[in-house]
Amino acid sequence: MLGTFSFVGLKITGPDMRQTGLNYFNQTHLADMTVTSAYGLNQADQKTIADQARVKTVNYGYFTDAKIKGITNGIRVFSNSGSLSQYKVVAGRLAKTDTEIALNNTLKGTYHLGETITLQDGTGLAKTKFRVVGFVESAEFINHNDFGQTSVGTGQLSGFGVTTKRAFSLTEYNLARISYRDTAKLNAYSNAYTKLMNKRQATLLKDLNQHRAAKYQAAKASLSTALINQDTNALDAASVDATLTLVEDFLTSHGLTAVRE
Repeated sequence: MLGTFSFVGLKITGPDMRQTGLNYFNQTHLADMTVTSAYGLNQADQKTIADQARVKTVNYGYFTDAKIKGITNGIRVFSNSGSLSQYKVVAGRLAKTDTEIALNNTLKGTYHLGETITLQDGTGLAKTKFRVVGFVESAEFINHNDFGQTSVGTGQLSGFGVTTKRAFSLTEYNLARISYRDTAKLNAYSNAYTKLMNKRQATLLKDLNQHRAAKYQAAKASLSTALINQDTNALDAASVDATLTLVEDFLTSHGLTAVRE
């Protein structure tokens, strides 16, 4: 009897866990595909995404990695996701202003509601100080022990945060979440779903890569024009500093990190 119970338990655990995951994905409207670009998603990119076969909904937003002052690990800061990949509020609420932030639930013991945190090295953030107004969960981060790698801090993410789009200073969106019309009835753990998403990912990547050369040339021309119009005197520290600021602002506006030496 004990062996039978153990066998039955092992047999049903997998399907039950997968069904729990599917229910959670459906409740939060988890996106079928996510596109990120350190260089931004311009109008041509957005049209390419919209023109893909069977696209139902596209939500655009921002994200960047930053370090909370006082700790060595980084967090990934997102703008609110809209209708796709919605955040589940565990305590408090989502951010309503550009100086508010909701942190992931695993940071609840470290920070508390009403506390003000300072974000450092957050490329593309218009603000540095945020008041914690909530704690959330996300279906995009099922594993609460590994949030991924980053270029800030120790190189390891310790969580994520959600604020408003107005908290970012990036000139172009660098994140797109996509849902498709023909995936609603497909099991996200099925081979059919995986095969369909792999095919669409390859097609979308190929189509988006056609814009790379034009984006590079446009950015190069923009920076060249700005440098030509910038009066730089090598013997004047303030003049040199102004030129460095111009280059630094250009790089950070495209989601890159600039370090002065």
